[in-house]
Amino acid sequence: MEQQPSSSRKGKRKAQERDLKSYFSPFGSSSTNPSTHGSEVGNAIIEEEEVVETHLEDTNTIGQQPGSNENDQGTITEFNPDYIISDPGLRIPIEQFSPNIRDEIRRAFMERGPTQPSSHVFPRGEDKRRFRKEWFEKYNWLEYSLVNGKAYCFCCYLFRRVGVDDDKFGYEAFKKEGFRQWKNAYLALPKHVGGPNSAHNRSRAAFDDFDNQRASVKEKIVVHTKEAEKKYETRVDTSLAIVSYIALQGEPFRGHDESETSLNKGNFLEFLDWYKLRNEEVRQAFEFACPKNAKMTSGTIQKELAECCAQAVTKVIKEEMSGCLFSILVDESRDISVKEQMAIIVRSSASGA
Repeated sequence: MEQQPSSSRKGKRKAQERDLKSYFSPFGSSSTNPSTHGSEVGNAIIEEEEVVETHLEDTNTIGQQPGSNENDQGTITEFNPDYIISDPGLRIPIEQFSPNIRDEIRRAFMERGPTQPSSHVFPRGEDKRRFRKEWFEKYNWLEYSLVNGKAYCFCCYLFRRVGVDDDKFGYEAFKKEGFRQWKNAYLALPKHVGGPNSAHNRSRAAFDDFDNQRASVKEKIVVHTKEAEKKYETRVDTSLAIVSYIALQGEPFRGHDESETSLNKGNFLEFLDWYKLRNEEVRQAFEFACPKNAKMTSGTIQKELAECCAQAVTKVIKEEMSGCLFSILVDESRDISVKEQMAIIVRSSASGA
């Protein structure tokens, strides 16, 4: 191509500058809109600005639709089962969920488990290498996306701390972007796991603690150990057995003096002391590390256990009488102390008779 003289290029540049300036009115004029003077370029500029403004208005309208699960910051505030996506390449980042529903989201993902399509035929990459299904057995946290053909870390997706572990090895690869360098997998996977205090192992520890609620700090404060629970069950079973026996015999439960130095503390406590001498497990449950508010020996507890026995007996009677004829005989009498006692007898025919 022939080079044009510099004078002609300068003339064209001045003409272009003059034409561009002519599209707009001078500063301070009464008109606020650009003047086009019949130019198609000016009309195109105005139309483009109108389209952009319309698009922005539509976007704001969509973001403020009623019933939306997102707030102004784009945080998801309501749980929806559709958010629990199996493929790790399509998941919503866990940080985008509100802290109020984040545990519920994590629990739903943990119930579904990591995505490990072992029967899938993994394609080869540009380096002729591909994902190996044996890695699922060696690394149970490993996931594979069928959408983009990349590997992810299930534990790090759920529990990795944003802003704290971002600079650690494998954060971008195994949590956000995905890992696909299969030829380096034998080095990258162990390196991602790292040492005992690595970012992955901290996420794995948080995963295990969340899966086993007894190991969480909150659960350790509120709930006793398994041994304490076992002793509590032993105390309940023993008290319930004594109450049912005394109720069956129609004997009183309480005594006039139930103190430790009393010679006769009543049928319930005397029976319990007799049983503790013959059963070491029961003695350990009542006498060692027994909370004062869970001894299962107070008068209130005895009444509640007796009421439970009465409800159980009533339930059995009702089930046996279901669909059959029955009659009720009520007899009332007074004893020498002028106290009325009532006896109720229920007679029924055998079911199917």
